[in-house]
Amino acid sequence: MQENVLEVEAGAHAFGDGNHPTTAGVLTALEAIDPEQFTPRIACDMGCGSGILSLAMTTKFGCPVVSVDLERQAIETVLKNSIHNGLEGRLIPIHSDGFRHPEITARAPFDLMVMNILAEPLLQLAADAAEMLAEDGVLILSGILQWQESQIRDAYEGLGLELASRLLLKDWVTLCFQKP
Repeated sequence: MQENVLEVEAGAHAFGDGNHPTTAGVLTALEAIDPEQFTPRIACDMGCGSGILSLAMTTKFGCPVVSVDLERQAIETVLKNSIHNGLEGRLIPIHSDGFRHPEITARAPFDLMVMNILAEPLLQLAADAAEMLAEDGVLILSGILQWQESQIRDAYEGLGLELASRLLLKDWVTLCFQKP
């Protein structure tokens, strides 16, 4: 299998150079998905930072990715990184605090969604994430410290999502859910 190499600049205010255990956890979870078994029509990266996860999803699955961040600088960085990697037009950068931007709701439901943000925003966005996830969709959450895991799991399982896998890297947990 040929390895894809992405070049990503994190930017002044855009988190995500790929070295943090939370990012590595999501990348590992994405790598475990067999594109012959699961082919997303459209994906969403909520809290995209530099866009590294958006770039990884569009490179692996060939689908458009809605890349959302509340920091304008992150959106500019995503645009630069998509151009630098020859993926211009495959990412749809949107400046928004959560899912309620009209362009996000118009493109939903999402077959694949990643949210590599802190536990508090993961809890605040849980109901919207479950609503925006397509039936049989995959949701990957990271940015969760081990002691926060049960609260996050309870919130998402309480919305009808099923835990499919769990990955622990150092003190950070990555959770993969599926919507039945």
